[in-house]
Amino acid sequence: MDKLSKPGKAEWITLRFIIAAILFLATLFIFVSIADVIVLDYYSKFDQIISKKILSFESPAITGIMEVFTFFGSHTFLFPAYIILIVFYFFQKKTRLALDIIMVGLSSTGILFLFKSIFQRTRPLDPLIKDVTGFSFPSGHSFSSFTFFGMMIYIIWQTKIRKGWKILFSVLLFLFASVIAFSRVYLRVHYPSDVIAGFCLSIVWLILSLWILHKIDLLKFFTLKAK
Repeated sequence: MDKLSKPGKAEWITLRFIIAAILFLATLFIFVSIADVIVLDYYSKFDQIISKKILSFESPAITGIMEVFTFFGSHTFLFPAYIILIVFYFFQKKTRLALDIIMVGLSSTGILFLFKSIFQRTRPLDPLIKDVTGFSFPSGHSFSSFTFFGMMIYIIWQTKIRKGWKILFSVLLFLFASVIAFSRVYLRVHYPSDVIAGFCLSIVWLILSLWILHKIDLLKFFTLKAK
């Protein structure tokens, strides 16, 4: 039985690696393409077409709903959410997972500001909400939301709940992050290409950072440092 089960497990790990590699390369390619063609070469037709379609169903009621969703992609929500997760897993004595969350949260903030400072794309000129500052590309709300809720999906798949629940929660979290990203375009504080790039950069960074964290045992590293 053991001899038969081991190849199956190895095949599953290989399949997961191939899927992750394909997703990594695909999203990286899309991000680079958007950065090159739309941002650097100023090809705005794509953004104009999407923005015009969204404008056709704009209304005060939808605007109010979008303002609620966009809050969940802000630092006002995400920073306390990260703190709660970290404290929870420290109390659960899952120190390695807590450290992983800290590293992903901190590194994602750094990488976001790095790319914003590199491209320095200005925001749309007619936003529906006030006091929006900073550069437009990539969308911070999109990137941060998909990173946080992507981390939540990763955590869910580490639990022992039924696979059906894992899929359901993963889909709901992904859709929630997608609506947050969409709200930024609807509220006219980002271009469609900004939020797509934010999503792609999030996937690339999550896969890369989680792969690095799996290769480096942070808990063992800090334990050795303490000694």
